[in-house]
Amino acid sequence: MTTAPRTSRALHRTLATLAAGALVAASLLVASPASAGCPTTGCDGTDPINTQCSADARNATSQPAYIVKGATTLAVVELRYSAACGTNWGRISNRVTPNRVQVTVYRDSPRKSTPWYGGTGAQYYGDQLDGQNSTICAVGEVVYNGTTYTSTPLCA
Repeated sequence: MTTAPRTSRALHRTLATLAAGALVAASLLVASPASAGCPTTGCDGTDPINTQCSADARNATSQPAYIVKGATTLAVVELRYSAACGTNWGRISNRVTPNRVQVTVYRDSPRKSTPWYGGTGAQYYGDQLDGQNSTICAVGEVVYNGTTYTSTPLCA
């Protein structure tokens, strides 16, 4: 008689453990990049890392924009894209430190731009804008020996 209740308790514990595991797995799915998406312009001006949009990021264009002075590449500008969120943001890589670099993105319709982000470090990224059904452009700037150099807009 004592084995039946123990088996029943063991079965209940096993089922409870499986249920807890299913809840953990479900919570991980909710936090995945595929569900991180943003409702229409809901991610405008937000950080792509904080919203998990950077998890599936790739370059939105086949080539970056280069900021050059003579034969020296001062910085590289990329327009990043998240398919899960439908957003874009700019990233700039400083090639000649301690130059000051900064990056921004803008959208023409509806008109919106992000603040400039940057500094004298190796790499910076800015806030994101909703890019679904609109063109987003990234622009970078470098201050080199007191002169400001601006990239051509990198758009997708």
